[in-house]
Amino acid sequence: MPEALLARLRQAVQHVGSHPEAAVCDLLRILQAEYGWIDDARLHLVAKLCGISAVRVEELCTFYPLVLRENPGRHVLRICDSVACHLAGAPQLLKLAEERSGVALGQSNGRYSVLPHVCLGLCDRAPAAFVDGREVVAPLSSEALQQQLQDWVDET
Repeated sequence: MPEALLARLRQAVQHVGSHPEAAVCDLLRILQAEYGWIDDARLHLVAKLCGISAVRVEELCTFYPLVLRENPGRHVLRICDSVACHLAGAPQLLKLAEERSGVALGQSNGRYSVLPHVCLGLCDRAPAAFVDGREVVAPLSSEALQQQLQDWVDET
């Protein structure tokens, strides 16, 4: 791991003062932004830096749906499947994404993943999607979904 990144992680722990366990989410966010996911070595590093068990860090990883514990590939498309989005057509979009990509939901083809996601907080613009942790697409149409998947195929 680059020394500059390690220093950044240590600084985040120091920032929370006498409660280093409060830095867990910040460390996970920093590492995932850098590497795209949290592997076992990164999880153990977070545990060590925060002075808590790796099991506790794993519990937090499984609680927060934005933390990825498996390599999702280069791109990640999250389609909200909460109540408002469900009623606005999310199940059909998830099925279309699975059919068009050839990748089972929650899996990766090495290039990208399509993941169902519990509430993106965009109920007023349902159905909604979150692309690569940066771009919101709401409302998400089947045409926009197909175009996004095609753009990823065309990149390779």
